[in-house]
Amino acid sequence: MPTSNALHGLLIFASTFVLEDVAVLGAALLVVNGMVSLPWAVGSSFGGIWLGDVGLYLLALRFGRGMLERPWFKRFFSKKVDLAKSESWFQHHGAVALVLSRCIPGTRLPTYLVAGLLKVPVRRFLPVTALACAVWVVALFEFSYHVGMMAISGFNMFRSEAAKLAASVALAAVLAWAFRKLLKQLTADTLKGRFAKLFKWEFWPPVVFYAPVVFKYALLAIKYRSLTLPSLANPGMDLGGLIGESKYQTLAELAQAHPDAVVETHLIPFESVPHQIRQILQVKEKRNLSYPFVLKPDVGQRGFGFRIIHSDDDLVNYVERFQRHVLLQRYAAGPHEAGVLYFRFPAEDRGQIFSITDKVFPQVIGDGKSTLETLINKDARASLIADVYLQRFSGQRERILNAGETLRLVEAGNHCQGAIFLDGRRLHSEALADRIDEISRSLKGFFIGRYDLRYSSEELLLAGKDFQIIELNGVSSEATSIYDPRNSLFQAYKMLFRQWEVVFAIADQNRKGGLQVPSYRAIWRNWARHWRESAFHSPTDRAS
Repeated sequence: MPTSNALHGLLIFASTFVLEDVAVLGAALLVVNGMVSLPWAVGSSFGGIWLGDVGLYLLALRFGRGMLERPWFKRFFSKKVDLAKSESWFQHHGAVALVLSRCIPGTRLPTYLVAGLLKVPVRRFLPVTALACAVWVVALFEFSYHVGMMAISGFNMFRSEAAKLAASVALAAVLAWAFRKLLKQLTADTLKGRFAKLFKWEFWPPVVFYAPVVFKYALLAIKYRSLTLPSLANPGMDLGGLIGESKYQTLAELAQAHPDAVVETHLIPFESVPHQIRQILQVKEKRNLSYPFVLKPDVGQRGFGFRIIHSDDDLVNYVERFQRHVLLQRYAAGPHEAGVLYFRFPAEDRGQIFSITDKVFPQVIGDGKSTLETLINKDARASLIADVYLQRFSGQRERILNAGETLRLVEAGNHCQGAIFLDGRRLHSEALADRIDEISRSLKGFFIGRYDLRYSSEELLLAGKDFQIIELNGVSSEATSIYDPRNSLFQAYKMLFRQWEVVFAIADQNRKGGLQVPSYRAIWRNWARHWRESAFHSPTDRAS
């Protein structure tokens, strides 16, 4: 072990001079796999990074601006160094600049060079950068170590040390890319607001948040020897509900078996704008529908394109913008909404509820003086995603709400649209579980998915009564209770990892039952259709 520690420690140390974040994140994963001890991994990571920091500072301190004019320096670093901007920033922020440059991409190299050029005392530079480096290494280690512990079962499938090392490097590269993507949101000009959002992981960009989930998916795909296996989890849905499935087909089948539990929904095909408008108005009159009602895409995700129609003008505006097949739904007032993720293994007679999400629709209250934009920016949570709300109410930014007047900021029960998701385990009951299981077993070839329910009271929901299903999503739906602000990031990943383990296990049982995994071409066709449709989505839940 001492020899292994020394060799791996040297590898980590050397790697920090090439890709420091990948080196640190990978070092933590090596600890998880028992390939190097924690002290060696941390010590090598810290030593390599801090030595590089000190080296930059000493180069500038010793050789000054003359070094910056050298051809070799301009060739390799000129695109990374904005010296004038860094000097200005450093003059105003001093030691704080040294600390913050550690986590803001593109600022560390010029900031440390400026520190040398301005002859910052060694006794000041060394302890500040050492502290910043130590905190940074510990933070990266903490994150990568926990992700590695959740993915340890995936690592165990590799028997050789070389394979485990390669898997660790691959995961470290994914995590480092996600970190860089997230941290690039930070700039010196918007540091305060961006930094606050940085520590609210529920608001991280999907491409960043889902990076570890993608890696977990890849490990499961290797384990089950199929990248597209999850598409077999729900053989009754197109590609299992993985991407691009028709919402109407599922709701129509549900409505046939349980008409009292499904909100009235009609598919309105698109031929032309006038034709679709006439079709909607005809259905409205025939079915005795009144405003408001809901229009949303037949193929869509994450609440994009959802809109409550309050008038003929709203209707015309929506159809003119979207020009695709739409679902017309009777408005389910609720006023409450929940997301219930259900699953059942094919070999079992009874399924169970995986999670329940309590959806809260945020609102602002007027004071008779402040504009809507001011009220949103004054709210601690709403201000973090003010761009979402302000885009929705783009024509009402300067509107002053009367004292005591309330305005609901979102109607679509989707987190990315601004709804608040809480852990709804208090809504779980045997009666509700029995009812959801009964409904689910009436759907041929359905084993896992999330029901979005509107309901009038908790008492009736707990009794398994008086709720309406407004949507049923397939295998790509997730346990949205993870977004409860009280959850830690690691609790969220633990639940998502467990969910995908269940998905693959269900799909594998269906495969063993004789089902064939669809081709990559079929997956790509649905994916392409989904993105073509999403390009035409009308603004979500826009105010009239």
